[in-house]
Amino acid sequence: MTAIEAITVRVTERLGHWATLRIDNPPLNLLDHRVYGELAAALERLESDPEIHVVVLESADPEFFSAHFDVALTPAEAGRVAPALTKVMAALRSPRLVSIAKMRGRARGGGNELALLCDMRFGSADSLIIGQPEITVRLFPGSGAAQILPALIGRARALELILGGGNIDAATAERYGVINRAIPDAELDEYVDSLAARIAGFDSTALQYAKTAIDRRHLPDIEDFHSDIAAFRELFWSPETIATLREALAAGLQTRGPYEFEFGDRPHGSK
Repeated sequence: MTAIEAITVRVTERLGHWATLRIDNPPLNLLDHRVYGELAAALERLESDPEIHVVVLESADPEFFSAHFDVALTPAEAGRVAPALTKVMAALRSPRLVSIAKMRGRARGGGNELALLCDMRFGSADSLIIGQPEITVRLFPGSGAAQILPALIGRARALELILGGGNIDAATAERYGVINRAIPDAELDEYVDSLAARIAGFDSTALQYAKTAIDRRHLPDIEDFHSDIAAFRELFWSPETIATLREALAAGLQTRGPYEFEFGDRPHGSK
């Protein structure tokens, strides 16, 4: 296997036409301009490589697949997110790559949305916590959940997760259909890696035709994703949301402490 060094996303090409992308952005694996930029660059390179058929997205932090989008970015940094995120979306939708999210720990907000952009999701039955808590800080999911969740789990359950802003565990996520399977943590790596290797061993043209046929009927239009990104940005920079986020940051948001570990389960307005 070969590895390509990067700051926040480590790419390891495995024997047998597949690769892993491991996010490592301490302390919480927040999604920022660097992570999205490195993911976009890595995915675009792998998509153009005819030897790679499957990518597995995982985290270097067993407690945080990704906490959420980094809400403390400067305007200049935030301005670099949308173009990179658009490239990530395009690459993960491409029939050239089959994408699998291997999820441990907390996957909330943009972190869960990144997994939702993948073709399949498998989570640790022992540690996975999923949530879309944006509504609690005067935001809404702007990078895919509002489009994918209704198609994936139905309107009512999508509204429960997005408007309720609460967390669900791996067993509930599996039952709802947010993830394919909840697997005991000790077995998760072997299961996902074996599945990736198995799929990668099949004919690439057949894989592309199959994914294209399924996506034609079940994947939301890319323009709807772009509309959500624009709406999120408008809400994000509103004075009311800026004030809410400042208050949340002062209370411990984006630090490795009680606020983040309980984010989504905290009563509204609690410190």
